[in-house]
Amino acid sequence: MNETYALVAAVFSALATALAAFATWRSPLAAAKLAETMRRDAELANRRYDKKMELFTTLMQERAAIYSDSGVRALNLIDVVFNESPEVREAWGKLFLAFDSNTNTPPTEQHECLLQLLAVMAKDIGLTGQLSTDDLGRIYFPAAISEERFIRDFHRRMTFQQILVNQALPAANAAAQQGALWPPKPD
Repeated sequence: MNETYALVAAVFSALATALAAFATWRSPLAAAKLAETMRRDAELANRRYDKKMELFTTLMQERAAIYSDSGVRALNLIDVVFNESPEVREAWGKLFLAFDSNTNTPPTEQHECLLQLLAVMAKDIGLTGQLSTDDLGRIYFPAAISEERFIRDFHRRMTFQQILVNQALPAANAAAQQGALWPPKPD
């Protein structure tokens, strides 16, 4: 009976030794794989944070005239960059609706929606304690830049009006020529 116990103990000892050897051989591979996964996840999180920060700083720079090219590009990237931030996407949806020309939302409400979006974005990227609502709303926009944009927008509108008039003229001339040719004047 003692021999049976000795044999069972020897088998279990051999099995334990084999498992220990396997674990010793396999552990570095598992540790390396885990380390690589953790490194990749950290790199992805850092890149995501950098993209969020870049988008946020662009919107902060453009908040005085959010309709600038870079402001519009940044707004259009919110759903992708903040895809896992429902609060940010909801605030962006409210601002988007405020910008809709059919809603006739007053500019003050549009501005409030923009500030709310910036506040939610700041919270998402961890700047809540460092930026106040006053910080988000403080805008430096010199009169000279405002006037320059007004003139540029005025020129754009005037050019657009001229294009519309020029498109209407050929149609009016064709109608006048047709009227001259047909029907013929009675004798």
